[in-house]
Amino acid sequence: MLKYLNGQEKERCRSLWEEAFPEDSQSFVDYYFKEKMKDNRVLACDEDGRIVSMLHRNPYRIYMRGAEYTCDYIVGVSTAVSERNKGHMRNLILTVLRDMQEERMPFTFLMPARETLYLPYDFRYIFDQPRWVLGYGPEIRKVQWTGGRLAGDLAEWQNAWLKRQYEVFALRDEDYLNRMQKELESEAGIVQLVYDGDWFVGMESEWGLKERELRYLYTGERYRTQVQKKPAIMARIVCLPEFLKQIRLSADCPEEEITVEIGVSDLFVPQNQGAWKWHLTKNGSEAVQESRFIPRGRMTVFPIAELTQWLFGYSAPKAVEEIPYGADIEPFRGVFLDEVV
Repeated sequence: MLKYLNGQEKERCRSLWEEAFPEDSQSFVDYYFKEKMKDNRVLACDEDGRIVSMLHRNPYRIYMRGAEYTCDYIVGVSTAVSERNKGHMRNLILTVLRDMQEERMPFTFLMPARETLYLPYDFRYIFDQPRWVLGYGPEIRKVQWTGGRLAGDLAEWQNAWLKRQYEVFALRDEDYLNRMQKELESEAGIVQLVYDGDWFVGMESEWGLKERELRYLYTGERYRTQVQKKPAIMARIVCLPEFLKQIRLSADCPEEEITVEIGVSDLFVPQNQGAWKWHLTKNGSEAVQESRFIPRGRMTVFPIAELTQWLFGYSAPKAVEEIPYGADIEPFRGVFLDEVV
């Protein structure tokens, strides 16, 4: 039986988590079940009092080009070894996509252990994780930060740093930074404030009980060098009209507003499937579904996976060229979703 677990029932997931993710340290699992379980939702298959499969919906406040939404980060998708290949994962994913659509959630995202598990459900990469190293100069110095004091000010600084470069990211606040501090400490992590002389210029953290690795580096371009970039986060549009509200025409478009007709194919969220009339201005857009059916040969059709990658600014399908003023439709310019869990 599929159901969302209540607060007391969530602890019953622990044995499945430890079976499915043996690489997680005991201290990290303790942190996760103490902190992240406070406000997440866990959809589980409960058979005779035993949790045999589960999916965790961890909420994040997401900034999308000036608007704010709550979007779920999917984690902990797992099935007991004895119960695999019985369709549990499919049932979990399709159920949460249906529920998220009813909640009008614009999109959901995840960091895949294996991308092939999520490709069939139209999740696609939309963010490549950069790996930066801090440049050193005679005036660069670091001061360790242990949480609590200055959390609100540092969250405000991070949001300002993100807004200068990105249009989609998880908003920071005092609770976010203090919870991140606990997450880092579960793996012997530290956070250091970076100064150029007396001028605050960024934040750097590292963690790892076995192997140390950089968790993040937030600082200006003059203080960092990129050494690596790799696909990290997959996402999927869930409620199409809600997502499209933040897509707009570019400032260079010769028209102030346009209306185009597109078809969208989506096998798993039927509310997205069909023919849409899409009205765009330079401030945003509105999409109205004209039919659940797509007239053959009458309009350009986008699979929801291609639409997701295009509108997140990751890659544009050739079909964009078939839409009037397609090149003037402005996807998000800059996505930064570096949450790990």
